[in-house]
Amino acid sequence: MKYPKLKNALLCRILTYVVVFGAFAALLSIVLAVNISETLKIVLVIGISIGLIVYLFLNLSVLMFMDIMLTTLHCRNTARRQFKIPDSRTTQSIEKSLTRYGREYEPIAITPRPTYLGYKFSSPITVYSSGIERVVAIYHTDLLDKDTYHSIFRSADANSRMLQEKKKPLFLDKSQRESPLNRVTVIVIFATRVEDNLKNELYDMVCKNDGEGWSKSVVPCVIDLSDRICVFNCERIPYCGMQYPVKNRGIRIIRKRVFGGRLPLRNNAYTLPSLDGIDTESSLWKFWGDMIKENISVPRENKKRYGSMSHGELVFDDGILYVKWQDKGLLLGVELDEERKIAIIDEIDLWYYPKANEIGKDTVRSIEGLITAHFAMQGYSCQFGELDE
Repeated sequence: MKYPKLKNALLCRILTYVVVFGAFAALLSIVLAVNISETLKIVLVIGISIGLIVYLFLNLSVLMFMDIMLTTLHCRNTARRQFKIPDSRTTQSIEKSLTRYGREYEPIAITPRPTYLGYKFSSPITVYSSGIERVVAIYHTDLLDKDTYHSIFRSADANSRMLQEKKKPLFLDKSQRESPLNRVTVIVIFATRVEDNLKNELYDMVCKNDGEGWSKSVVPCVIDLSDRICVFNCERIPYCGMQYPVKNRGIRIIRKRVFGGRLPLRNNAYTLPSLDGIDTESSLWKFWGDMIKENISVPRENKKRYGSMSHGELVFDDGILYVKWQDKGLLLGVELDEERKIAIIDEIDLWYYPKANEIGKDTVRSIEGLITAHFAMQGYSCQFGELDE
C-alpha cells in the first residue's frame, strides 16, 4: 500500500495505534459476537489479551521508535520559516494580547528597554521541573538590523535573568526540588522595517542561542510590519509523554497571542527541509517494515552471527565490520577510500553485543591493532573515529 505517506505524520502516528489496538478490539468483538459457550469465550479473551501483551513486549522498541520518529516528523512538517500575519490580526490587537500575558514588571536600566516585560510562574505538576517560568518581552524598532537585533537579545536576556525565581512554589516533593527550573523567554520585536540584507538570514538568526529547549529556551519572534511577516523558530520538540519541552510553551504563547490560536500553514511554501534519512513520500507500511527489520530482524541475525564467531574473528560485509572479542561483539561502519587506500572506521567506544557497555581503553587498543592488521593484509591503512555520520 502506498498510503498513508510519512508526510502525513500525524495521521500515520494515529493509524499505528489504530492498527495495533484496533486488531485486538476487532478480535475481541468477533469472539463476543459468535455463538459459543461462555467458558470458551473467556478462554479466547484471555488468550487474545495475552497475545496483545506478548506482541507489545516483543515490538516495544519498534513502536516507541516509530512514535518518536513520527512525532518528530509532525513537528517538522508543521513548521515554517516565516508566516504571513492574518488580516484579522492588527498590530494593536497583537500587542494588546501580549501585554495581557503574565504580571508586568519594571525593566532594568539597560538599552534598549522593552515596552512591556511580563512574567508568569506555574507550580510543577510533574517531577521533571521545580517550577515553570515564562517571560514575555516586547520591543519596538524603526529599522531592524543585526546590531539592533543583538542589542535587543542582550536586553531581553538581562531582563529575563532579573526575573528568575521571582516566585517560588509553596510545596515540592524531593524529586521536584532536585529537578531544574523550566524557563522560557519570548522576545517579540515589532520592526517597522527589516533591513534588506537581514531578511534572508533572519530565520537562522532567531534559531541561534535559543537554549537546549527542554528546561531553558529563548524564542525570539520578529514581526516585520512593512511586509506583515512574522519570523520565529516554530519547530516544536517532540513530546512523547514525559517532560514537556519548555520551548513548546514559548511557541504556544506566540501562536495564541500573535496569531489568535492557529498558525497559518495553508499555502505557506516556506517549509523546512526533510529530516535526514527520511523519505516523506514513503508509506507508513514500508517505514514500519524497515523498523521491524532494523530493530528486530537484524539484531536477531547479528546475535546468531556473533554466536558462531570465535574470539578475534572479523567479518567485513557491505560496509559493516563485525568483530568478536571474547564473549562480546562489536559492530563498526567502514568506508574504504580506494584512491588513498585508507579504511575510515567508526570510533570504538561501545560494545554492540550482548549489551551496549563501554569498552576499556586497553581493549580498544587491542581491537584497533587487530583491525589494523586485518586491513593491512588487504593494502589499507586505518583511520578510527573519522567516519562521517
